[in-house]
Amino acid sequence: MNYIVYGVAAIVILLVLIFYKMWIGAVLAAIGFVGYAIIYDFNLASVMVASEAYSQIGNYSFGTVILFTYMGSIIAGTGLGDDLFKTADKWLGNLRGGVAMASTFSCGVFGAVCGSSTACALTMSKVAYPEMHKMKYDDRLSAATVAAGGTIGFMIPPSIGFIMYGLITENSISQLFLAGVMPGILQVILYMIVIAILVRRNKDWAPDNSGRHITFSEKVKSLKTTWPILVLIVVIIVGLYGGTFTATEAGAIGAVAALFLALVTGKLTKKNFKEVTVDTAKTTGQVVLLLVGAYIFSRFLTVTRLPERMTELAMGISSPVLLITAICALYILLGMFLDIYAITILTIPILYPISVSAGWDAIWFGVILVKLMQIGMISPPYGTNLFVTSSATGVPIKQLYKGSVPFLIADLIHLVILIAIPEISLCLI
Repeated sequence: MNYIVYGVAAIVILLVLIFYKMWIGAVLAAIGFVGYAIIYDFNLASVMVASEAYSQIGNYSFGTVILFTYMGSIIAGTGLGDDLFKTADKWLGNLRGGVAMASTFSCGVFGAVCGSSTACALTMSKVAYPEMHKMKYDDRLSAATVAAGGTIGFMIPPSIGFIMYGLITENSISQLFLAGVMPGILQVILYMIVIAILVRRNKDWAPDNSGRHITFSEKVKSLKTTWPILVLIVVIIVGLYGGTFTATEAGAIGAVAALFLALVTGKLTKKNFKEVTVDTAKTTGQVVLLLVGAYIFSRFLTVTRLPERMTELAMGISSPVLLITAICALYILLGMFLDIYAITILTIPILYPISVSAGWDAIWFGVILVKLMQIGMISPPYGTNLFVTSSATGVPIKQLYKGSVPFLIADLIHLVILIAIPEISLCLI
């Protein structure tokens, strides 16, 4: 019997329920279970759900989610991330638009110990935005810089996006982390170029700080509050690159080190320790539900043979450029209206087999998907980072829509570069 129609119907129902703000993970699990039960029977569906849930939560690699989330929560929740911006401001603050550039640079460094774009955007909304507002920066530029900068944390390792992709496709999370380093650095550079162009063309968007004198000794002294975090980042990256430890072990080292740093610097209190622990538990619970639901739904789709049929249709597109363009267009379009996690969970089971059949490198394809997720985070009208930043800063969402356009253009340029030059993603592997 042809069950492809069941798969199509399930996706339509899923999209409708997501539009009505239903819990994504729960909806995925429920539809997957019901569909599997219709094709087979209730008992087999129950066994499938139980086995998928157990295998996912019991997966050793899943510890990566908990550990890196805990590390990022400690850095953000104890205020250690604030020092990153203050140091960057010392080095870049005398340039026109330098505070905005410092915010972007801080997002890149902060992302290397966080992995969450939302946490990154919220932290910079509390630290960098007030400073830019005080110095009379244009609100569109200030808020959009924070919102866009927050997405860098989704590319720079440790990225939750790479962890989810690695777990669903069973690819090496360590290699995915390394693949995100150079694209993340390139993204920081592109965003800083965008800021430089904007403040040059719009003189009233940022003050002329050339008269702000910061001595070299002051710049060096500012590093004393951030060098432990920078050392932590280097140790994790070098350890992964050298094969000294796995991604899960890197997460454990990072979490313990972050806890130790917060303790010795006096930033760890009973109150924020409880808050970061609870925050980690909430985030981990959300990711568990998403991944378990994804696996259950994926098992159901496999039975319907929809991914296989989609692969056959995709292989009918003779041009690899046309195929990757179609995938990018699909993600960008969906990212304008749907939660990016929902899109990822929904599409990976279908798109990954297509990428394998096309002969694309699985790690490179993971980088491209994460880049597309980033674009979705600041794409009007649904971009989550735009709403988070608007709520945290008080800047109207319409102004953020306008302010995000130059950064979206930079993201599209970034995407084209990553597609055209795969070596940027794969050079460290």
